[in-house]
Amino acid sequence: MKINTSSDHFLIKKSDFKDLFNIMKICLFLLFAFTLQLMATNTNAQDAIIELKSNSVTVSQLISEIEKQTDYLVVYSNREVNTSRTVSLKNKSDKVSEYLNQTFSGTDIGYDFEKNYIVLSKKAEETASILTNLTQTVQQQGKTVRGTVTDSNGEPVIGAAIVVKGDATKGTVTDIDGNFILSNLPEKAVLEITYVGMQTQSILTEGRTIINITLTEDVGLLEELVVVGYGTQKRVNLTGSVATLSSDKLTVAPVASTSNALAGKLPGLITKQDRGLPGSDASTLSIRGFGSPLIIVDGIETSFNNIDATEIESISILKDASAAIYGSRAGNGVILITTKRGVSSKPTFTLQSSYTLQGATYLPKLASSGQMAELIREAHLNSGNPEATARFTQEEVDKFYAGTDPDYPNTDWFHIAARDWAPQHQHNLSVRGGSEQIKYYGFFGYLDQLSMFKNNGGEYQRYNVRSNIDAKISERLTVQIDLSTIIEDRDFPWRGDEGANSVWDEYWNSEPFWSAELPDKTKIPQAGSGGAVGIHAITNSEISGYRRTKGQNVKGSLGLNYYFPIDGLYARGFFNYDRSYSFFKMWDWLVDSWSYNYSNDTYTQRTTQSNRGLTYQDSKSRTITGQVSLNYERLFNETHRISALALMEIIDYQSDWLSAFRDGQKTFALDYLFAGSLANQRANDGASEMGRTSFVGRVNYDYKSKYLLESTLRIDKSAKFDPAHRTGVFPSISLGWRISEEDVIKNNLSSLENLKLRASYSQMGNDAVGNFQYLSGYRYGDTYLIGSNATAGLIVTGLANPLLTWEKMTIYNLGIDFELTKRILYGEFDAFYRERDGIPGQRTVSLPTTFGANLPTENLNNINTRGFEFLLGNRGKINEFNWDISANIAWARSKWGFYDEPEYEDPDQIRLYKRTGKWTDINYGYKSDGLFTSQEEIDALDYVYNETQGNVSIKPGDVRYLDTNKDGLLNWRDQVEIGKGTMPHWTGGLNMIFNYKNFDLQALFQGAFGFNQLINLRPGPNYTVLVYNERWTPENNKRDGLLERLGGANSNTWYSDFRLKKSGYLRLKTLSLGYSLPSSLIKRIGINDMRLYLAGTNLLTFSGLNKYTIDPEGQSGNTGKYYPQMRTISLGLNISF
Repeated sequence: MKINTSSDHFLIKKSDFKDLFNIMKICLFLLFAFTLQLMATNTNAQDAIIELKSNSVTVSQLISEIEKQTDYLVVYSNREVNTSRTVSLKNKSDKVSEYLNQTFSGTDIGYDFEKNYIVLSKKAEETASILTNLTQTVQQQGKTVRGTVTDSNGEPVIGAAIVVKGDATKGTVTDIDGNFILSNLPEKAVLEITYVGMQTQSILTEGRTIINITLTEDVGLLEELVVVGYGTQKRVNLTGSVATLSSDKLTVAPVASTSNALAGKLPGLITKQDRGLPGSDASTLSIRGFGSPLIIVDGIETSFNNIDATEIESISILKDASAAIYGSRAGNGVILITTKRGVSSKPTFTLQSSYTLQGATYLPKLASSGQMAELIREAHLNSGNPEATARFTQEEVDKFYAGTDPDYPNTDWFHIAARDWAPQHQHNLSVRGGSEQIKYYGFFGYLDQLSMFKNNGGEYQRYNVRSNIDAKISERLTVQIDLSTIIEDRDFPWRGDEGANSVWDEYWNSEPFWSAELPDKTKIPQAGSGGAVGIHAITNSEISGYRRTKGQNVKGSLGLNYYFPIDGLYARGFFNYDRSYSFFKMWDWLVDSWSYNYSNDTYTQRTTQSNRGLTYQDSKSRTITGQVSLNYERLFNETHRISALALMEIIDYQSDWLSAFRDGQKTFALDYLFAGSLANQRANDGASEMGRTSFVGRVNYDYKSKYLLESTLRIDKSAKFDPAHRTGVFPSISLGWRISEEDVIKNNLSSLENLKLRASYSQMGNDAVGNFQYLSGYRYGDTYLIGSNATAGLIVTGLANPLLTWEKMTIYNLGIDFELTKRILYGEFDAFYRERDGIPGQRTVSLPTTFGANLPTENLNNINTRGFEFLLGNRGKINEFNWDISANIAWARSKWGFYDEPEYEDPDQIRLYKRTGKWTDINYGYKSDGLFTSQEEIDALDYVYNETQGNVSIKPGDVRYLDTNKDGLLNWRDQVEIGKGTMPHWTGGLNMIFNYKNFDLQALFQGAFGFNQLINLRPGPNYTVLVYNERWTPENNKRDGLLERLGGANSNTWYSDFRLKKSGYLRLKTLSLGYSLPSSLIKRIGINDMRLYLAGTNLLTFSGLNKYTIDPEGQSGNTGKYYPQMRTISLGLNISF
């Protein structure tokens, strides 16, 4: 390695000095072995033997051969070492140390072996070191600054250039320990620290004499290696649409589910988090609105939400032909996850710990007892019912408001059962390091996420363990061994998490009219009418049963690479075994509950303990993946680069499950099946198998990194189809033209580092149908009468279709990438069109219901999707302040190309029901025009709500609908388009990263628009404070009121835009403020880096649904009946040593 100090910057001759290799280590035994190896390597470095072609060489040629034939880099300053000098050596083959002795004998240059470096410098007896020489020769008229330069792993950076900005004559380089000294500096001098492969830093010396600097890698965007299907490519050579995200942008704020860290950061990736339940709060992902993408983690198809985000090195999103190499599984795009691996450095341990508080973003607040009683009475009377049958009299309503009578309490059951902020702990420890021979990465993580229900209301725990190891067995053979396991433990109340009969159903049944405490503390208070025990009891698994799931996933991978003696040719074999276990146990019952009357000192039992039921389910699944590939890459004449891949892949899937149930357990102490009754028991099981065989080919060509081509072909065979239709052939081709490499651009627009046009075509498949539908299937269990006996037997499940085959997806993509010098401006734009043909379906609509059998699945329907994506960013730096700001926006929407449906003849039926040629997510309903505010307004209508009864039931405060076709009658023909679906069409994000000295600030605004949500402000018997404040009354007689009158006309519930609302929003998705402690403080105690941070997610939301206290990502039509999305605030500490 050559350090050129003749100018104001330094050059490194060997470009792979900082190359990262992937690896890990999982046990102390391996760590001990690696340490011994490193020691042995350092000890024997000087004994390494190299061979020369001639006895007469220049110093530069000798250095080049040492670096080429050993793992060592030669560090020197060309101001001190004359590399053009020719030396005569005794032998053509000798030890490195002997060659160095002969070369520098009689000169003032000496050498030292330090780890993987050979450092050439002036001998101490001749002169001091570079740094000492500077301090002795420069007259001390200014200030002296000293310090140490290290990399992100705490390793000293040898040969980093330290110069005074604006005065290149004042400078130095770091020694073998990364130390430097500069003297005679002006008080306000700015030091510029540069090193090839690292980001340049500018530091003001004012008021400072000790400056320790940590350099971070600066792999230029163009040279950045991007993970693609079955390999990596330089970003500059990509011809497909690929979006990437690095680890540092993924872990800005602690998240339990990794998918929640992706929102707004990648153009074209649609995310929607519609629940916040611990362990089940992952966002739904869709690339370009296509649907659920294929997830690949380290080459294996799997989920990634239970992977700790800090394990991940990078994420790549393949959106067009770049995904085609995965063939049948890639029609909806591919997300590639790459976990961290080892690097050539001493072991670096990293400890990351965070404490998080989780609080609901929006949660409907129930009305007080006085408000609730008033609303119940009002609804009863508005419905035309007699006052005598009202549940509450006005006197009782007043008593609830007064709060002085213990028989008329005001109980906030949610406050009793839940907490405002639920805690979450997340801690992990990793080790990373290695040598040129073996590299390792080890990880252990722990997550504890508690439910908002505070009394045994639920908990999710997860343990993540990973070991990634890469070893160089010989010059031609390397091995990769990856082991990982994820252990998950879910412990929740036995009721469901959302929807009917869930804990949230109980929330809407828990009325404030009942006392939370009874004089007899052994009795559980009742909280609802109609058999409801109450949210306080149902969410307590110790008194009302539990639902526990224990799961474990174990993965093991073995990869072998053999490098042939032909330049650029190597073979790879890869095997993975993936096993998952899950054990589910539910112990359910209802408890005895009581109410108490203070006026007569009597208890009334409201619910009776139900029969206990115990359910077991044991599930197992296994996936085996095997790959064999041949890879080739070579550059010819410095002009033509060709790479090729030929691969065969086999995947085998298998799963089975077993379930059992018994009830009638006599005691709570024995929650086992054997303690149950034999009278009511059942058992069941099932199993499934599936497999794929695939053949993959890929060829890449580039001419002078200017004209680029990539072509792939994948042949998939799926056991889901008849052998005659089992094979799917899926080709792709993509082209790129780097206009910026044309001479006319390079000579006239030197600041334009990259301008590239891209175009691609690809065809992929989809076999997402039930297994073996080309065969006649049978189901066991139906009863037949044979003679006088009823006997269980088989029944056919439906007609077979031997012609069923692959659904085909064709994608066209056009794109452009651009970047100015130092990324002062960068961006990309893509436009795409996708055609889905042969979508499986059944002719249940176009054929009569009298057909007489279950219809077979056929390749029937067609959908086409179009859209675009745009990203624009700016990176800059002023002294010690730097920033990176980027914004992205995307739009996508789908149409039915063909949909199997009846032949409609009525114009309104065609308009409302026909799907072919229309957007796939149109919502039709009645168009509203606010609320009626007077009877005169109703009487003046020129149309009627009911053909026979007219407008008799309509009163002020009811919803006013429009007679859109002007025929004088409101009916289905008046329905029009009132909204879209539940997934957004428009998505975007604004990501801002700022750094100043030791402070860092990151903020992400994320938005989504073009989708709707059906709101329901009273999903249960209870009313909310919002209903009380915003309902229509004669006193609150507003046309634009949020809510109609209580107990109003049945027409108020018609499907209309009065309840189908736009859900567009802009969110402060992530905010993080961090401070890294100065190296001068922490290195004294052996710590390389220490960062404290405060972070939050979902902190602010701007949406039209705010006024309804509804989260814009909420579940449409299920308002208030699911675990709400969480706002989080985290305090964290990261330490590396």
